[in-house]
Amino acid sequence: MPEGLRKKLKRKLEIYRLYCEMTNLVPISRRYFIIGYFDGVLTIQGLIMGAHLSGKATPEVIISAGIATAIALGISSGWGAYEAEGVEQRAMKKRREKAMLRNVGGIVDRAHTFAVYISAIVHAISPIIAACVPLLVYLFLPMDMAFVVALSLGFVQLFAIGAVMGRVADVNVAIAGLRLVLAGVVTLAIIILLSPSHVI
Repeated sequence: MPEGLRKKLKRKLEIYRLYCEMTNLVPISRRYFIIGYFDGVLTIQGLIMGAHLSGKATPEVIISAGIATAIALGISSGWGAYEAEGVEQRAMKKRREKAMLRNVGGIVDRAHTFAVYISAIVHAISPIIAACVPLLVYLFLPMDMAFVVALSLGFVQLFAIGAVMGRVADVNVAIAGLRLVLAGVVTLAIIILLSPSHVI
């Protein structure tokens, strides 16, 4: 890499690191990622379970509906994060201005704008990734086997994201992971109980 380009890249990274420190962006983005990922897994598990309960599911239907659902969830999550974080970052900027007894601009404005966009992107991408992982098995496995593997992958993802939360919070990793797995089990149980397939 040319020396000039390396210096420019290093400078950019230093600026982005400063933006993160000014806006508390790392824990905010981590929180958005976890929430989005959790939503993505539960949503796609619900879709897969509902499709199989209908008795009319095919790999093409599950993949098509799953991808459409993942994209819609990603757009919804990203847009919601953009609006919500925009409010929070503006409030943070006003508190900073009040403490400094003057209006701030320049790098402060850029830092808060950067935080809003990164938060929105993270929250948009995380549910799409989470949802697409279980869907992939329908490309390679027969329906019945894909169903079991897809739900199992969902539970693995839930445990992993819970374990990450536990590690960040410095609590028991296994218990934190199992709590999110329990959320998945409860969700699927409710879907089974309330499925219209019982009366149709």
